[in-house]
Amino acid sequence: NNPLSTQLYIVSRDTNSRLIVSPDTLKRNLVKYLNPYRMISDAIDILDARIINLQFSFDILIDPSLNRSIVIQNVLTKLQAYFDIKNFHIDQPIMLADLVNLIFQVPGVMSINKTHFTNISGMVNNLQYSNVRFDPHSNTKVGMLFPPAGGIFEIRYPAFDLVGKASV
Repeated sequence: NNPLSTQLYIVSRDTNSRLIVSPDTLKRNLVKYLNPYRMISDAIDILDARIINLQFSFDILIDPSLNRSIVIQNVLTKLQAYFDIKNFHIDQPIMLADLVNLIFQVPGVMSINKTHFTNISGMVNNLQYSNVRFDPHSNTKVGMLFPPAGGIFEIRYPAFDLVGKASV
């Protein structure tokens, strides 16, 4: 790493649209492509982005006249669309107010008791996650969850990593 160089973080997706570390072949091809466009004194470090796998859990209060399961499923569907990896970029923070607003937009949600992010890494319940360890609590400032430099957030398995609880 050259301290005077520009750092270019890259990440790739597998066939299931899950984030993976980019292969070395891609990095070599980027070097060949970028080399004619840079000045002689320029340096570019091509680095792997850190993939931070998160679990998001929430506890909501639901209108007692509505079906609890349907309301929870509607919230989970909205959250899955929000956390689609196509909506995220390297170094992009998560706005907690956006999540709260998204949950409140679902008909039947009366109040949000709790929201919580947890980092998941390694092998958990036979599901493979990245090995990056991250503390969401200490990286939340002014209502935003910030990734480390060159990091990208991912809800890798939405069916398991989005957890909702409802009370009436």
